[in-house]
Amino acid sequence: MLKAEDMVFHRGENGNLLPQEIELETLKEKGTIKVRPITRGKLMEIYQKATSDNVQEKINAENDIIKQGLIEPNLTEDQIADLKPTFASAVSIAIMAVSLGVSQQKVEEKSNELIKTQEEELKKKLNPKMI
Repeated sequence: MLKAEDMVFHRGENGNLLPQEIELETLKEKGTIKVRPITRGKLMEIYQKATSDNVQEKINAENDIIKQGLIEPNLTEDQIADLKPTFASAVSIAIMAVSLGVSQQKVEEKSNELIKTQEEELKKKLNPKMI
């Protein structure tokens, strides 16, 4: 029988979700970061941005993941906005993996599938003759 403590994220005395140290598995020069899982409600908000047709909303979604989940290294909003794409992707994938309870590879695969689908839809919108 499953126990409640196995099914929920653990919170500290202050009520915040407890951070976890995790290795960035999608980077060649793997390093570790400390992250806090993102709750379902916040994940749904971020998902709405990520699946928007607005490019800026998609960028904001990845930044929101990092703002909500990254504990260490502690980055300012400007530093998050200036993150190199490889690092931004690896950090957001790691946070999503912890939040969803799946492997970083699985999150990366699904992310790539979503991007490919969105690119194909955009091509169809821009060139209706391809249909």
